[in-house]
Amino acid sequence: MKYFRYILLAMVAVLAIIGLLSVSQVWQRWMQPKTEVSATVLLERIEKVVKLTTVEGNFSEIYNYKNHVVADIWPLRKKALVRITATVAVGYDFESIEIDIDQDNRMITLSNFPPPQILSIQHDIDYYNFENGLFNMINNKDITDMGIEAKSFIEQKARESDLFDRAESQRVELLDMMGMAMDASGWTLKYDKAAHKD
Repeated sequence: MKYFRYILLAMVAVLAIIGLLSVSQVWQRWMQPKTEVSATVLLERIEKVVKLTTVEGNFSEIYNYKNHVVADIWPLRKKALVRITATVAVGYDFESIEIDIDQDNRMITLSNFPPPQILSIQHDIDYYNFENGLFNMINNKDITDMGIEAKSFIEQKARESDLFDRAESQRVELLDMMGMAMDASGWTLKYDKAAHKD
């Protein structure tokens, strides 16, 4: 009889533990935050674009962000390392090109060719090593500012690179190939081969 009581108590304890675990799991599921996302996409306008990317440059840079108030000492300073990887597309916007077609002489003349320009910058930013000061902490505005400055930094590096010279060379090569194709069909292509600078 004594053993029966111990066995009964052990079974009640096991059932109680199982019941508590079940209730705990249900409670955890019930308490998990529920996220709802809704989005409305509006197409504001469609524009006709005539752009040609002739070269792309891939950049990877480490950008050191530092901000302080009053004095550049630890309690008043915040810092971060930002790694930027970007692809910069350089090419031409053909909207301004003037095309003159002379049917009698079977000649096409391209004039008012634009200089090469940055058509797009696609970039990813990784933030590392945040260091907050005691009275100067990194906030959302700092992260936004870092993103803007990082993109500006990449644009500056792209302008200092040889991407624009390469884009100009690619333009001349492309137009030379078009000219040869037109020659084969009895037409002539004329255009300005002089290099443009952005």
